[in-house]
Amino acid sequence: MATADQVKSLIKAHNEKDKERFKTIVLQIAANEARLKHGTLARELKNLADQADKTKIINFNTSFHSSSLIHSVSADTLRDLVVSDEIKERIDRILNEYKNKRALYKYGLCNRRKILIEGNSGTGKTLTASIIANELSLPLYTVPVDKLLTKFMGETSVKLISYPLNVTKSPNF
Repeated sequence: MATADQVKSLIKAHNEKDKERFKTIVLQIAANEARLKHGTLARELKNLADQADKTKIINFNTSFHSSSLIHSVSADTLRDLVVSDEIKERIDRILNEYKNKRALYKYGLCNRRKILIEGNSGTGKTLTASIIANELSLPLYTVPVDKLLTKFMGETSVKLISYPLNVTKSPNF
């Protein structure tokens, strides 16, 4: 188990965005766990420390307030995504298009630059987008719609209630 000093140092390194010190402390904790014969935990900590090398810190200037635009870097990979074979095939096609964009350009074609992921709340749309961004080493920025509406339309917009429209078909159509 990590000591209190290690936990404090870990949090301090994270807050200061000192990735090297952060990784060193995690590896120290992993070594201690290995000495205590907690091999599975030690391996997991080492893998997490290795993943920390892949993360990027990007400064992004925007006209939005900081709460309106969220930059995230995912450690999740395509292997972590649980989807049907059809969806996995579609994601693979998007990834292959992007990775082979130079070959497409040779034939006068271009890869898709935008995708639309739709579905009910909680179905993994943002997770899927973050995994695609991670696989392609691209940044992912999300905009919470409620914050965007509040910024541009004021607090009144949050209180609006949308009613379903009853549309009937006219015989003239």
